Amino acid sequence: MMNAPRRNEGTAEHNRIVEGTQIQGNIHSPGDIRIDGHVKGNLSVGGKLVVGPSGAVDGEVRAHEASVGGRVIGKLEIKGLTTLLQTANVQADLSTGQLAVEPGAQFTGTCAMANRKTMATPADATAKKEASAA
Repeated sequence: MMNAPRRNEGTAEHNRIVEGTQIQGNIHSPGDIRIDGHVKGNLSVGGKLVVGPSGAVDGEVRAHEASVGGRVIGKLEIKGLTTLLQTANVQADLSTGQLAVEPGAQFTGTCAMANRKTMATPADATAKKEASAA
């Protein structure tokens, strides 16, 4: 059993691109991925994307969640929470469910937030409905 593969059923699979590594091309990961190197290409991440302070991504990114501490240039489509850490430098069109920005983070581009789970009704419309029902 010495050569049996290790399995850890309690944790999800995740990948890491270490500092100093440069990748040119598209990456598809069903789990989480952490980037401390440089990726030039499109990323499709089934879990959480973490761009470390030394990490850089040039391209289109799709992920369930994202935490950015490095540089991202391109387009971000994040279903859930996007966190821009104080060391982040993002130049992108961002579409996300939720956004958290730490003081010091740099963001240039557009941001659209759409949380599909909760669609708020404007207070004016609610008041008009209640007034007409009375």
